[in-house]
Amino acid sequence: MSFPQPKIPGINTDDITTDVTEAPHRAAGLGRAVVAGVVATVDVEAGEDDWDLPLTEEHPRPVVLVHGTFGNRGYTWTDATPLLRRAGHRVFRLDYGRHLHPVLFGLGDIRASARQLAEFVDEVLRRTGAAQVDLVGFSQGGMMPRYYLNALGGAAKVHNFVGIAPSNHGVTAQGLMNLARQIPGARELVEQGAVGTVVPAWPQLQHDHPFQRELADLGETAEGVRHTVIATSHDDVVTPYTSCALAGAEGSHVRNVVLQDLGPEDRTAHVAMPYNPTVLRAVLEALAE
Repeated sequence: MSFPQPKIPGINTDDITTDVTEAPHRAAGLGRAVVAGVVATVDVEAGEDDWDLPLTEEHPRPVVLVHGTFGNRGYTWTDATPLLRRAGHRVFRLDYGRHLHPVLFGLGDIRASARQLAEFVDEVLRRTGAAQVDLVGFSQGGMMPRYYLNALGGAAKVHNFVGIAPSNHGVTAQGLMNLARQIPGARELVEQGAVGTVVPAWPQLQHDHPFQRELADLGETAEGVRHTVIATSHDDVVTPYTSCALAGAEGSHVRNVVLQDLGPEDRTAHVAMPYNPTVLRAVLEALAE
């Protein structure tokens, strides 16, 4: 079964797979294979970012990709990076929150991770000459930048912020365990008991942690930033999936999208979201605004 493809400036969407009966399973399998391969070799073959390529008039803003918990700049964005480049975007990826593990990131104190993002964005702006960037983040990477926007003055430097299955209001301990069990290397950290006791981000990600209350007090959105959330009703990490959504203040621009509204038979769960072709089309749509 397939569904209509949105028209996205700068790219032929006919080249993107649209079979919703196959795509979720293909994406999930790809995600597991890539993760397993990266962890097994203790190597991140992400390739170079677009530091030496000029921005274009059609796409004047660099796109900064922000991975999630137990993620990295390589495997998380294996599908998104080439697609964005084919659409004419310049892509930049950071690893943030290093703690205990040589390959899996997003484990450090979330406030410190937001400061790392701030430094990275400043470097991208300095070297590209752009006035603003677009942010695309997955899971923790779709939540942590809100601290950058609202507490560290990042809002003036960001035009679009797209969150893929973002943990905007925290997750449960069971959700975090579900995530760790699906990622080789993360599972070992959990089994050794290290995560729950010494990994700073682990408790901060949980919905009842003081950090989540601090984040909520800063505001759901940031003035001047266009927010897009792409969630899945089959999320097994951010539960309920409706907690991904943002409530926009008066005058703010917020669009909450559920994957199953685009493809009702799509059963993609949390970990596979950055590889899902429908999700990536929605990202391209958001960046075109």
